[in-house]
Amino acid sequence: MCRLVVALGRFNNAGDTLVGIGNSLVQAASMDPHGKRFLNEERHEDGWGILFVNVASSFAVHHRSVRAIYMDNPINVIRGFLSNVNNDDAVLMMMHARAASTGTPKNIFSTHPVRAVTRDGLELYMIHNGSFYRDDIAREVGIDKDYAARFNDTYIANLALASRIKGDIAKDDLAWLLRFVRTGANLGIALVGDGYITLIVGSYYKVLDDDKREAREAYYRLYQCEVHGGVLYASSTVIDFYRPGFVGDCRALGNGEYHKYRISADGDVRMVDAWKI
Repeated sequence: MCRLVVALGRFNNAGDTLVGIGNSLVQAASMDPHGKRFLNEERHEDGWGILFVNVASSFAVHHRSVRAIYMDNPINVIRGFLSNVNNDDAVLMMMHARAASTGTPKNIFSTHPVRAVTRDGLELYMIHNGSFYRDDIAREVGIDKDYAARFNDTYIANLALASRIKGDIAKDDLAWLLRFVRTGANLGIALVGDGYITLIVGSYYKVLDDDKREAREAYYRLYQCEVHGGVLYASSTVIDFYRPGFVGDCRALGNGEYHKYRISADGDVRMVDAWKI
C-alpha cells in the first residue's frame, strides 16, 4: 500500500508550501500509524516518485527511485523544480511513497507516478493507493499475461486507461477502471497536454463488514485541504499525524468521490466536475 499527496494551484510561496508538503509525506512514509493498525505496515519503503508540471512554461519533472523516500533526497528534487517556477505560475505536484503489495514487482517501472501515452499522444500519469486486479485488466484490454507479470497493477491500470482515453478523461473511463478494484483506488491521474493538464483525484475503497472496518476507513481516508493559493489532497496519515502548519481546513472525501480539474497555461486552475462513482 502507499501514501500520496497532490498539490495544485498558484502558490505565492511555492518553496515553503511544496517543500512542507513533501516533508510531511516523508514523515508519513517513515512511520505510518494508520498502516500499522490496518496492515501491520509501518513503513512505505519500496520506492517513491514525483511529477511536477509548470503549465505556463511547459517545464516538467518526472522523477522516480526504488529507494525508500526517507532514505533518499526528495526535498532536493523539489527545490530543483522550484528554481523553474515563478510565484504566479500554475503548477501541479503529485508525490507518492510505495509499499509494494505481496508478490508484486519492485522495480522502477512499478514505482509511481507510472506513465503511459494515450492514442492522441498525450502523457498520462497515475499515483495510486490500493490495488487492482492486474491480470483481469490485462485480459480485458488484450495485454499479454507474461508481459503484465513484469509490472505492478498500477502500471497495467494506467496503460489500459491510456488505451481508452480519446481527447480527455471521461467519467465513464474512470468508472470502467473502478470495475477492477481489488481493495481500493485512491487516485491521482494527470493527463498532460500542450498548455493544459486534466487532473482526476479522489477516493474509493471496498467496504467490508469485518474487524478491520474502522482501520480500513482510516487508512483509505483522503483529505481535501485548503492551502494558500491552491488545494492539497493527501492520504490520511499525512494530515492526521504530520500536517504542515500552513494547511487550512480539511475535509475527508466520501467513498467514491472524485474531482476533475483543468489547469491552463494562463494560470487558470478550476475544478470542472465532481463525480460520485
